[in-house]
Amino acid sequence: HFAYVGGITSIRGAREMVEAIGQVGHQGARLQLAGEFQPDALRDDLAAMSGWQRVEYHGWATRPEVARILGRVRAGLVLFHPAPNHLDAQPNKMFEYMAAGIPVIASDFPLWRKIVDGAGCGLLVNPMDPAAIAEAMQWLLDHPDEAEAMGQRGRKAVESTYNWAPESEKLLALYKRLLQ
Repeated sequence: HFAYVGGITSIRGAREMVEAIGQVGHQGARLQLAGEFQPDALRDDLAAMSGWQRVEYHGWATRPEVARILGRVRAGLVLFHPAPNHLDAQPNKMFEYMAAGIPVIASDFPLWRKIVDGAGCGLLVNPMDPAAIAEAMQWLLDHPDEAEAMGQRGRKAVESTYNWAPESEKLLALYKRLLQ
């Protein structure tokens, strides 16, 4: 299973995720989808796609429900389209997946490549290409040991780098410079 948790929109790759899960060769592959559709009509559009048969839609999920979902998937999906406000973003969901110890399948943006490749915690794809997304999903299913190792490396990266402690030091240093 694969997960996407958050606002479900076209620009965040909803259509590509549903199309991709339908292309994965493993018949047991499922997409665990949690969040709210924006706009509401997007749900009907996605439900008309053949891949929707492999989607388990949870609706809006509480933090414990999100933890339960992430605890039973092979990877988390962060497939934002290459819009200007996405290219330099650091989406919380990527770090939430990493903190949960699962690999990510993420959009191949330069900043995201630095994070994902730097930590060795997932696979990068063209977010506009459902076949490439499906190929990454299939690879993680076919290589469970490496998927597990990617997830553990992502968790270690969150524990050592992508958390409040190093960021607080940077913020305090900035304040000191501004006050001098």
